[in-house]
Amino acid sequence: MTMRKRRVLAAVLVATSLLGVAACSGVGQGGGDQRVLVIASGGEIPALDPQSISGTVGLRVTDAIYETLVREDLDTQTKTAPEVRPALAESWNVSADGRVYTFKIRDGVTFHDGTSLDAAAIATNFDRLMDDRSPVYNQIASANMKFVTRWIASAKATGDLTFTITLKKPFAELPRLLTDRRMAIISPVALAKYPGDAVGRHPDGTGPFRIESVEQGTDLHLEANVTYWRGAPKVDGLVFVNMQDPTTTAMALQTGEIDVIPSASAEQIAQLQGKSAAVVQYPAPANQYFIRLNTKTAPTDNPQFRQALNYAIDRDGIIAAVDGMGQIMGGPIPVGNDAFQEGARQRYEFNPDEARRLIHASGVQLPAVVKVYAPSGGPGFSQASQIMSLVQQDLKNVDVQLDVEYVEFTSLVNLEAPGYKNGVNGSFNGWTTGADSGYWLERMFGADQIPPAGVNRGWYVNTDLARIFDQARNSIEPETRRGLYREAADIIADDAPWVFLYQDRLPRIFRANITGIHGTPSVFVDYATISKS
Repeated sequence: MTMRKRRVLAAVLVATSLLGVAACSGVGQGGGDQRVLVIASGGEIPALDPQSISGTVGLRVTDAIYETLVREDLDTQTKTAPEVRPALAESWNVSADGRVYTFKIRDGVTFHDGTSLDAAAIATNFDRLMDDRSPVYNQIASANMKFVTRWIASAKATGDLTFTITLKKPFAELPRLLTDRRMAIISPVALAKYPGDAVGRHPDGTGPFRIESVEQGTDLHLEANVTYWRGAPKVDGLVFVNMQDPTTTAMALQTGEIDVIPSASAEQIAQLQGKSAAVVQYPAPANQYFIRLNTKTAPTDNPQFRQALNYAIDRDGIIAAVDGMGQIMGGPIPVGNDAFQEGARQRYEFNPDEARRLIHASGVQLPAVVKVYAPSGGPGFSQASQIMSLVQQDLKNVDVQLDVEYVEFTSLVNLEAPGYKNGVNGSFNGWTTGADSGYWLERMFGADQIPPAGVNRGWYVNTDLARIFDQARNSIEPETRRGLYREAADIIADDAPWVFLYQDRLPRIFRANITGIHGTPSVFVDYATISKS
């Protein structure tokens, strides 16, 4: 048995032992199933403060511990964005002018520490994000969630179980934004007890699984929340194991050492497809993989040069490299986004001659050098080096040298977060969270979303977009809103602040004895409904 296999097996045995002890004391008993679900995290798990996290690795874990006011329907398979349904809010209504959202908070729900959920607890979480005078205010969390809270005039308890959000202007996409896992509700007692970043090491939510404390760099063992308001989970616990090598991870699933690979690579699918023990699922949520460019540093500060990079890429080659597990993206709107238009022509196609013409017109001296970061692994990035090698070859054909520095995924996110430094031309990354909303374009490309206010980390600015985004956001007429976002997308495509690459089908693999994981277009699953026979 390899050292990796011994470590995974030891994690499972430790978790099973702990859960067995917990079951004897009446805690952690998962509906009599007495089984543990082992999940490959795909990367190092960060501190579990959902409001401060940026990245799927951590959010997949916090999704088992915390909940939001509303969430997507993950039990119904659909080709469009999942329907928004009640969660901690059992219902809500909207005023005629579209500015006031009133939520009825679910009665009888408790946090893992025993604190009752009420409207005041919800208000405390919004204070953490919006009120710098609050004792629980957190600057990092506030900046991380500014893309939602910036449109809120007030958020307060208006009754024991009534919570009211008043917007500055109408914003029809608010409910979908509130499904973002980073809008999760944390115990107000935990926020007071563990100030600043400490709450991430002592997570406390209302979700189907709980954990006492977190030690970064280790496997995480969660036990079932037997008092969960939807009913006790169907497994006794979850173990998140940091396995990043694709081959080792696939072998571990085949032998039963792990149960779920949430982000599977083409290599793993080839290894496991057709095996009776494995189920391959293709959720295909809205997402995009891209090279975000630094628009403030040469040579990527030149719009014509950025356009040239887009024309230089053979995206068909990339799709072939991922064994057809994706589709070409030659512009900013992914399939599944509310503004996507069937049959719309991609702005950029493979055209090296046009790339050379634009480079010559740009005045950039050749050979040009572009320096970028790329993830060495992580969810959806097991083939990052192969994809970057193809991009390097394509750019070499137009006399552009692409220098790639590979870093661990969590480190990459931390490098990007403040915005790119001078001399760094960008990074290869992907984005899924919120990509089904037209408003996603504003989050990615809005001038007021440059760091630290948001995630426009390449410093891209086009003043014409502000008016269009404002009109789209405030429109309560869906078709008008979609048309405006498409207009914005045309401008963004022309400016080429990203090298638009491809959309991934984001497959996942799980063992055949696992049920309750549905093919809904989301990177998340409903942990409360998963069972293991």
